[in-house]
Amino acid sequence: MSVAIPPAEHPHAARIVAATGTPLATWVQRLDDLGARELDHAGIARALIEGFEITDWWAQGVTVAYEQVVGRRVVGQSCRGDFSASASRTLAGTPDEVRESWDAFMTAARRAELGIQDPSLTDTEKWRYWRAGLVDGSRLSVNITAKDEGRSTLSIEHKGLDDADARAVWKDAWKRTLTDFTTTHQESR
Repeated sequence: MSVAIPPAEHPHAARIVAATGTPLATWVQRLDDLGARELDHAGIARALIEGFEITDWWAQGVTVAYEQVVGRRVVGQSCRGDFSASASRTLAGTPDEVRESWDAFMTAARRAELGIQDPSLTDTEKWRYWRAGLVDGSRLSVNITAKDEGRSTLSIEHKGLDDADARAVWKDAWKRTLTDFTTTHQESR
């Protein structure tokens, strides 16, 4: 059990009220009234969707915030108890171009420095993926999709981290890596 966060101090309280029209404190009260402290993550999200006018996306967001407010987990912690770090950037180029540039940027030397094993590259109609395991057992997924004409969003998701300290270290590392990549990517265009 982690330390509870007052709803007004939650880092996403403003986003939640902007998106749902309802303050986080009100969501917490509504969920408590539904007995959400006895439900698992999926049960809480389902109760929100069934009981209120809220999208699936924001039901997940409110559920995570609720779990943090009541002390069930801390920011960055999954419902399984592990942690994740993420970062994203919008870049010039198609998803294929951005992934090709990312793959070239992530040289064997850079991967070794970060403890990244050999990547696999996969595609769907909308997405381009660059995925790899790390020597510490965590997992990395770089997800690239078209944002608008001539631009793509590259999102890094690093899952399976042991604790909040590891999350903070990797979040900083991925921000620096994205800054370096953005410079390299822009210079190569």
